[in-house]
Amino acid sequence: MNLNNIKHYIQGICENIASILEVDVTLVSKDLIRIAGTGIFKEKIGESISEKTIYHSVLKYGKSYVINKEIETSCMECCNRFNCKELADICAPVKFENSIVGILGIAAFNEEQKNKILSKDKELINFINSMSDLISFKLNDLYKEEIKTIEELEKRAIEQAINKYGSNTEGMKKVAEVLNIGIATLYRKIKKFNIKY
Repeated sequence: MNLNNIKHYIQGICENIASILEVDVTLVSKDLIRIAGTGIFKEKIGESISEKTIYHSVLKYGKSYVINKEIETSCMECCNRFNCKELADICAPVKFENSIVGILGIAAFNEEQKNKILSKDKELINFINSMSDLISFKLNDLYKEEIKTIEELEKRAIEQAINKYGSNTEGMKKVAEVLNIGIATLYRKIKKFNIKY
């Protein structure tokens, strides 16, 4: 499932988090492309992020991280360490079914924001994880809607074919042939969709 399908929804979540916590928020896809953001991140939407960032670790290990730039050793490996203005971060995976599809992160760019993030890191991790879950639920709803739509189309195609070719033995054989499915599959689908003929 692609996060780009709900990027306006994600942007809204990022903006709401930013206004509540007074920090900058971003969401990065599993391909390490920034697809939403506030503040400094907003102008970087669409840009790639290096694999030598904490976001890659979130993807790799599937867990949340709290980063204090002053003491974090992984910051020393980051290719952006000399240009980075972030003082602290919290990053959490966004999961869909059993896969990580993105990373939601909040960042501090001044001492006040940094202290706020680091003093309440456990609560903020829970909050960010809850926001990640909201994104996952939206993806799940979208996926269910796609499935529902496909099933509705399939049901309609079967009903139209039965109306056209009839429901007797020869007609049902023709329906199965036209739909390119076996006769047993046709009857299973008729039962599944509760089609009256």
